Amino acid sequence: MKKFLLRISLFVLVLFIVDKGFYYFLYKAPELEYDQRLEKVINGKINKDIIVLGSSRGAGNIIASQIEKETNLSSYNLSYIGSNVLFQEFILKSVLKFNKKPKKVILSIDNTYEFVFEKTLNFKFDKLYPLSKYNYINNELIDRKERSIISKVFCLGRLSKNSFILKKEEIPTKNPILPCGSMPFVEKSKDTKIEFLKDIKKYDSKKELPEKLKAFKNIQTICKENNIQLIFALPPNFNEFNTDFEKRFRKLMLPENKIIIYNRKNPIYKNQEYYFDALHLFKNGATVFTSEISAFINQNR
Repeated sequence: MKKFLLRISLFVLVLFIVDKGFYYFLYKAPELEYDQRLEKVINGKINKDIIVLGSSRGAGNIIASQIEKETNLSSYNLSYIGSNVLFQEFILKSVLKFNKKPKKVILSIDNTYEFVFEKTLNFKFDKLYPLSKYNYINNELIDRKERSIISKVFCLGRLSKNSFILKKEEIPTKNPILPCGSMPFVEKSKDTKIEFLKDIKKYDSKKELPEKLKAFKNIQTICKENNIQLIFALPPNFNEFNTDFEKRFRKLMLPENKIIIYNRKNPIYKNQEYYFDALHLFKNGATVFTSEISAFINQNR
């Protein structure tokens, strides 16, 4: 019995020693990330008056530094390409947990994909994996069934296969991250041509997902409980505006929240020179849309 216990003890000891050898990969991972905004959040370095949340349209269409200049309110963009409303709720909770609460939150809305299934919009686990050394992040991964409870004890349990690729993430040339966190498109193919879509499908609320509706409601509740002004921003697409979605969206809004829709009378929103593609503005278009948001903020202080 003593030999058995001794062997078990030695095995556990060796396991712990070997496991500690993986600490290097765990602590090196955040340094290799080009986008370090989330790490700044959990280290309490994003203390701003205005926070912008959203997906790629929030990241590229809303320039936080311009809002700051035009409103005199410090601003930072925490929109993530390919993120859905569940991930945006997580980011908001993280901001409030580790930083002073903002005065305003601008939530960029994906018209008409905000509440329905869209394969390009997901919870961004790829942004959490490199930060697994932080217990807060690891616990979130455990809660979402992306990590085993064993990862609370063993370092190896916090690593993914990409953790062993010690290569610095490449800087995107088309939409690099600005110091304010925004990612406007500054480069596009010269031969890119897009057509303005006049015929749009009727919005079907029956396709909405309960988990997305819940996350959207949670964001509103969080802002209300923390006395944060919540502004919904509906950016342009290179097509006719979907009024069915707008009507449905307004029904889901709490009465105290605000909504800004791009100026549909402005002809630039029907000019492809102001677009990167059918869903995203180019930097010149983002500047125009951002100025509309700034004016809206100044009018609704």
